Amino acid sequence: MAWFRRTQKGIQTATEDKKDVPKGLWYKSPTGKIVDAEQLEKNFYVSPEDGYHVRIGSNEYFKILFDDNKYTELDKNLTSRDPLEFEDTKKYTDRLEDDQKKTGLKDAVRTAVGKSKGKDLVI
Repeated sequence: MAWFRRTQKGIQTATEDKKDVPKGLWYKSPTGKIVDAEQLEKNFYVSPEDGYHVRIGSNEYFKILFDDNKYTELDKNLTSRDPLEFEDTKKYTDRLEDDQKKTGLKDAVRTAVGKSKGKDLVI
């Protein structure tokens, strides 16, 4: 079965010629099962191999729950504050800024109103 074992020794591939697999094509569940990302999305982020519920963000939840992904976000500009001026190894305000840049969201909570299966829904 030479298709997965080298038949010749000493084959070297230059670093610039190596190809990377694009990130996000597959998902590996904690039980070690590999699932195609597209298949996972079609299965509402539940691994069909082992029933593991994958952690997803609010964008994915909204896409699943609201009809045709149509909704109106409430309190879009709501942000956390630091009235106690909390500081440990890093200022709380600095932590907030870093997380906002990392997630692209202003706060940990998002609320929206729309329709789900034709009925009004607030999340």
